[in-house]
Amino acid sequence: MTNADFWKRMDTVISGGFSPEGLQVLDYYAEQFINGRLVYKRFSPREQYGCAAGGATHVIASLIAGAKDGSDIGVAPYGDNFKGELECGAQQAECIEQWARCVGCWTDCVDKTLSISLGEQIAEGGEAKVYNLTSAICMTRMCYRQPMAPLLLSTATSESTPPLSIRVANEY
Repeated sequence: MTNADFWKRMDTVISGGFSPEGLQVLDYYAEQFINGRLVYKRFSPREQYGCAAGGATHVIASLIAGAKDGSDIGVAPYGDNFKGELECGAQQAECIEQWARCVGCWTDCVDKTLSISLGEQIAEGGEAKVYNLTSAICMTRMCYRQPMAPLLLSTATSESTPPLSIRVANEY
């Protein structure tokens, strides 16, 4: 399969409204990507590994976003301007949401769901929110507006506990 054939098939799946057959194609592509048999030219080997490590949902969302961005087939759909990039991003988000709803992995009110599951939100950063359960402090990062698995930061509940020091290592 050529690069052009792949992106044409992706466009067919998307324009078909994510039919059951189209969802099977996406699952197959995700499996091929994760097993290293499908290489996304825009990604470095390290990015390819990281995307695959994110699982099938991450891979499919990345491929759908790529399908809505004509640069993979040599055509920038909105030219080289900021407004065009915003429009393209909005189309990518809409398309990913449509797919996520079809497969049942979309959450309409993420903040409410996280508060119910993880307790009161006590801090927030650019890509992370920290929640205080009664017995632990948890942090979750956001990916495509969907929560990733919470990270347990501390089980200490004492007011005299020193501030947490967190070191995150990216392993590829």
